[in-house]
Amino acid sequence: MKRKQKQAGPSDADIKRLLERYACPVPFHAVRTHFLGALAAPEMTPPMQIVAGLWDGELPVFDSTEEANELLAALVMGLWNRLSKHQQRKNPFHLKRLRQLQDARRLAAHAQVRVEELRGFMDGLFGDQASVELPERAHEALQHLSKLHSFMAAYVQFSDDPDMDLPETQRRLIELTRIAEAEINALVLSCGRARRHQLQTQSAKAPLLH
Repeated sequence: MKRKQKQAGPSDADIKRLLERYACPVPFHAVRTHFLGALAAPEMTPPMQIVAGLWDGELPVFDSTEEANELLAALVMGLWNRLSKHQQRKNPFHLKRLRQLQDARRLAAHAQVRVEELRGFMDGLFGDQASVELPERAHEALQHLSKLHSFMAAYVQFSDDPDMDLPETQRRLIELTRIAEAEINALVLSCGRARRHQLQTQSAKAPLLH
C-alpha cells in the first residue's frame, strides 16, 4: 500500500481563506477550473496576469509586501503548480465534491457550482481571446462542455419546479458531472499533446549553430 504524499505548499483550505480575505469575486472552485483552462490554452498567459484577472485585472490592495507575496505564492507556486500536474493522464482532474442532494434548494446550489466551474474553465481557456484554435478532440470536448454548462444552468433555473423528480435529477447531475470531468481531462490532454508536438516540430526545424 502506497503512503499518501504530503501536499506541498498551502492547502486548498488555506488558499480559500486568502481569497475570502481579499474579497476575490471568483469562488475557489471556479478559480481551480479557471487556472486549469488557462494551463490548457493554446496561447499561454503568464500566471501573474491570470491571477490579476480574478480581480478584474487589478490585484487587491495589500498592507505590506509580505501579504502580497503570501497571496501570490499561494496561487502561483501552490495552486497553479498543483493543477499543472493534471496535464498528465495518470493524474486526472476532479470537480468539487458535493454533498448528497436532499431538497430542491441543495440541488440548485449543486448545479450552480457546476455552472461556475464550467464557466471558469472556459474563461480560462479563452482568456481575452474571442476564439481559440484547438485540436479536433479538444474542440469536440469544448462543444460538449458548452452543452453541459447549459444543462446545469437549466437545473438552476427550474430547481423549484414542484414536478421535478429529485432522485432522478440527482442521478442525472452525478452522471453529467462524470461526463464533464471526462471532457475536461480529454481537452487538457489533447491540448498538451498538441503543444508538445508543436515544440518538437519547432525544435526540429531550428537551424544548427556551427
